[in-house]
Amino acid sequence: MPDVSIPVLIESFAMPVPLKTSLEKCTVPQLKDLASHLPGAMPSKKQDLVDWIAAAMLGGGAQAAWGQLNEVQRAAVSECAYQPGGVFAPLRFVAKYGKNPDFTVPGAKSSDRYSPKASALGLFILFDPVERDSRVPADLQAVLRAFVPPPPPVVLPSSDALSEGEELTVRLGEREAAQELAIMLRTIEQARIQVSEKTSLPGAASLRALSEKLVGGDYYPLVEKKGKWEQEIGPIRAFAWPLLLQAGGLATRTGPRLTLTPAGIKALSAPSADVLRGLWRKWQKSTLFDEFSRVDAIKGQGGKGRVMTAVAPRRAAIEAALQECPVGRWVSVDLFSRYMCAVGLNFSVTHDSWRLYICSPDYGSLGYAGYGGWNVLQERYIFAFLFEYAATLGLIDVAYVDPVDARRDYRHIWGTDDLAFLSRHDGLSHIRLTPLGAYILGREAEYKPGAVVSNIGLSVLPGLQVRVVRGTPAPEETLLLDHWAEVVEPGCWRLDRTKALSAIEKGFDIGELRAFLERGDDMPLPETVDSFIRNCEKNGKALKVSGSAVLIECRDGETAAVIAGHKETSALCLAAGPKTLVVRSEHVEKFKERVRILGYGVLGQ
Repeated sequence: MPDVSIPVLIESFAMPVPLKTSLEKCTVPQLKDLASHLPGAMPSKKQDLVDWIAAAMLGGGAQAAWGQLNEVQRAAVSECAYQPGGVFAPLRFVAKYGKNPDFTVPGAKSSDRYSPKASALGLFILFDPVERDSRVPADLQAVLRAFVPPPPPVVLPSSDALSEGEELTVRLGEREAAQELAIMLRTIEQARIQVSEKTSLPGAASLRALSEKLVGGDYYPLVEKKGKWEQEIGPIRAFAWPLLLQAGGLATRTGPRLTLTPAGIKALSAPSADVLRGLWRKWQKSTLFDEFSRVDAIKGQGGKGRVMTAVAPRRAAIEAALQECPVGRWVSVDLFSRYMCAVGLNFSVTHDSWRLYICSPDYGSLGYAGYGGWNVLQERYIFAFLFEYAATLGLIDVAYVDPVDARRDYRHIWGTDDLAFLSRHDGLSHIRLTPLGAYILGREAEYKPGAVVSNIGLSVLPGLQVRVVRGTPAPEETLLLDHWAEVVEPGCWRLDRTKALSAIEKGFDIGELRAFLERGDDMPLPETVDSFIRNCEKNGKALKVSGSAVLIECRDGETAAVIAGHKETSALCLAAGPKTLVVRSEHVEKFKERVRILGYGVLGQ
């Protein structure tokens, strides 16, 4: 992407200004520069110059002046001629065309001898010193539309496949989200996620535990930082899930732990696509968390007063851009960001970039020119939102690299010498909208999972080995095999009962494995493989967690027997040993009330 440190310009809604009025705001030297691009002898007095230039441009002179413009300058005139208000938006123009048009003639001096000479583009797009913007006057717009072609539409480039040679890790959000949703809800049901009572954020121990439960683990390995100043990538999807579930009303904090709400309990048996769609919609409006705070190298976000903007407009802008992504095709996140600029999906991250800084509020303030541009603020927010939340909910697949030195566009900012990356999300490279994403965004009325199209040949052997004999497995095919089998050597897997049972526990359908193997091998599946699949399918669901429980240790066996056998409490507990009772978590409070009626008290939770 080109240099985008240009500040975002908000289009002015001032009353239309005619060409003459715009010219009258120019100085005489500026008017002479403009007049030099028109044929004939120019007058010397200011008002005469204004009248002369206006008559020429509103007459036949505009088309002659158009012939003096180069391709980029013509594009600028075209954009403004068909833009309501005629305003020139530098950020949008650079994003669409890759460079700014020349408003001056290189090497030529103005008639005032101190400034560069204005190019012929200045006859069309005039700077307004009051509104502090540049625009084509309204009456000139009408003239230009007679011969200036409308600008081409903005296109979001995409591709069927990722470029060969790029060492990218691919994660399939659609396939992982449904399984992880069930895992997260069950984990909360068992009261295993601890969060801060102040911020509702998961603690370090909870994040480690959640990372281990994720399908295929988190995006990056969890590596503890060794030094105080060392950067840590840390969890990403494991961090997002507890926040998404809280914002979606499926989980709530009870003391230091998360518990399921009634809606969360219902979600355990509801279609996962509908639950994920609800979580996305709730997250769009939630004020629980600002995704930009995850860019923790940028300080000052929590300063006094209103430093950061509201999150809902930012999310809405990105969602609008996601609506334009083709389903099943890869889009570079750099081009995605550039597209947002080009079509005017602008947003602000902060009310005052001077309040944000890197390392030092004095020298590293993002208010300095070139420090807090779109690529540093808005683009980092886009990456965090896509990588940590849209991908976690399965709207997109992602392709990424290690964030260390993945982007160097911030290296000119004071205080960044010791940073390995500006954001933990800097490694995000490409996204691909999934069929689930199209459903969640409302583009499809029903959810139809995307079919895996395979071009590989397999040899499924009686010894439970699966060998690739033709073609190269797609990332989703490799991921599928990794769920059920251990890698023996490149291109060869061995079906593993422990991995298979673990996959079934996480919600994967072993029928998908059977269908994949049968498609890939022309021969019927060996009896040993068929038996392996049938036994795993049967035994993988032999036990079911129906809820979490609390162990109550009684002072002696006699007390335990009295409580377990009494009509007030017998339905709320079961004996789990000579002195131990077990009570379902949702019945604990009622159990305590009934026990008090019997004359006993319960210590602890």
